[in-house]
Amino acid sequence: MPEEKNLTSGRYTISQLKMHEMCDSILEQLEKAISLKENGLILESDAVMDMLLLEVEKIMEQFDETKEKTENLNFDNSILPKRGKLLAENDKVILKAVSDKDYENYMEVSYECSILRSAFREDAFKKDLWESFLSDTAANFSIFDKVTGEYVGYCGIKNINVENWELVIELLKKYRHRGYGYHALVVMLNALTKLTGKTTYRSRVDSDNYASQNLMKKLGAQPNGISEMFIHGEDLRKFQEENKNLIDDKLRKLAKEFHVAPIDLIGHVLEFRIEWKLTDL
Repeated sequence: MPEEKNLTSGRYTISQLKMHEMCDSILEQLEKAISLKENGLILESDAVMDMLLLEVEKIMEQFDETKEKTENLNFDNSILPKRGKLLAENDKVILKAVSDKDYENYMEVSYECSILRSAFREDAFKKDLWESFLSDTAANFSIFDKVTGEYVGYCGIKNINVENWELVIELLKKYRHRGYGYHALVVMLNALTKLTGKTTYRSRVDSDNYASQNLMKKLGAQPNGISEMFIHGEDLRKFQEENKNLIDDKLRKLAKEFHVAPIDLIGHVLEFRIEWKLTDL
């Protein structure tokens, strides 16, 4: 669950630092592809982009569960609403299954939440991003303001073919900290629980994303350990050593809540477990 990112502030968040550890070479390749294209070397540019997309796919795979342990191929996704159809609503938000009409809005919110903004200059990158968003293994819902009908963002389930469904949500900057995230997730969880009978969900949150942590607590989520994302092994240990100065009183307090050493919050994400009960707003 992303937070607002400001790369001009002079102080990166932990999640941004992790991404920079991985993305230097990707950005270098992207700049090379753009330069080749601008100089008329289309085939050479396409070849570089193909390699770039492979690296991006490897990053995206870090979000997936261990398939051998979690595949649940018996889930019938026909019970979910078709593209553009209503999932649920309340007096603040309307949730509809994502449709092709949501493309521009989705790109806008993805751009705002990304630190790889240069990649959005390439149509191939956006095409791959959109196809992944519409994948049959995901269940994503566009969020609209109930009164104005304006697009707010999206929420959903990262992968419906795993046992423990993980929540995702991204909002346009102008709609953050206004209650839309909480309302959208409550409406979605109520609807999905009624449709599927599922009551257990999970969420992963950056250790310095306090807004999303507060949202999870408001939903009744409980700490459920930490997990690796993006970097592993020796790279993770090196990252922790280089950034141990980021440990402050907030991280120390958070480490106690999750029963881990403060250094372990550098380079890991927090795991929350949600035992959902139907909730009225």
